[in-house]
Amino acid sequence: MEPLGKRIVVVGVSASGKSTFARKLAERTNLPLIHMDAIWWKPGWVEVSEEEATRQLEALTQRDEWVIEGYIPDEARPFVFERAESIVYLDYPRMMGAFRYIRRWWKHRKNPRPELKGSPEKFSWKFLKLVWSKGEAISLDTSLTEVAEQKKIRVIKKPQEAANLLKPSLR
Repeated sequence: MEPLGKRIVVVGVSASGKSTFARKLAERTNLPLIHMDAIWWKPGWVEVSEEEATRQLEALTQRDEWVIEGYIPDEARPFVFERAESIVYLDYPRMMGAFRYIRRWWKHRKNPRPELKGSPEKFSWKFLKLVWSKGEAISLDTSLTEVAEQKKIRVIKKPQEAANLLKPSLR
């Protein structure tokens, strides 16, 4: 398998396991990890503007090495995807995403995830419906078609494929 490089984006619908996968990937490659949730959200679930998130990504993607995981703002996708050497797309079945969302909510309802300091998980039927419908996939798929000819996208359909990608010899 071809190496992933030193600038990697991990994308997928909500609750697909992007943070967990990217954390393991960053550990194994010794690349700095950037969580989009840490950019998007201030403590107490205060959301920053898309413009602010895009400005931060503009600066961060100028660096030589990174793993970025999470929801990339629409206006930032062209330059983030272009600068990436690899794009890992976690495209798991909807049942898995729904289960992972409920498990994540239960685990972090009192103690927030490390990348979301000060923002414990809240359960939302609306969000569960978004995860189930894979509603974010349409816009993501459209954005990815713009870089598809560069052969840098790796679509992962099963957790075992993700585990195989994390095996040694990534760089």
